[in-house]
Amino acid sequence: MANLGNNRLVVGTAIIGVAFASLIASSMRSTALSSVPVAKVRAADKTSQSYVGQRLRVVGFVGKAPVRKIPEQTPSGVVSINHFSVVERGSVVAVEFRDALPDTFRAGGPVQVDGVYTAPGRMRADRVLTKCPSKYEAGESYEEKTPAGTKAMTAPAAKKT
Repeated sequence: MANLGNNRLVVGTAIIGVAFASLIASSMRSTALSSVPVAKVRAADKTSQSYVGQRLRVVGFVGKAPVRKIPEQTPSGVVSINHFSVVERGSVVAVEFRDALPDTFRAGGPVQVDGVYTAPGRMRADRVLTKCPSKYEAGESYEEKTPAGTKAMTAPAAKKT
């Protein structure tokens, strides 16, 4: 009889351990985002592998067009929604962000945007990160498609240390 009680204790402890490990593993997977370049996101829109509806971390450069701030009435007051673009190799994703932009946010600067890819070429961001301009120097370029044609812009490249 005593042996049966010990077996139940061992089996119960093993089941709880496996459940706990599964919970930790699944929560780590759901919060980890891999960085996806704008060009790859937009290329996937042309296939059945589109990212629409998924949480993404899109990386590229802030577009040349100025940030548009559009006021929106909410139950807690008026909120200013930032609209800007992230570009890379001629591909563009339009971003909507409902918070303050970082101080280092500027046209042509490197940017990382976390959020939900809501439609082809459109993203609702919940986090925008930029890199400190003092750690970069000119050297790398990218192209942005505009209605008037293709224009080249210079973006910062990482300093070698």
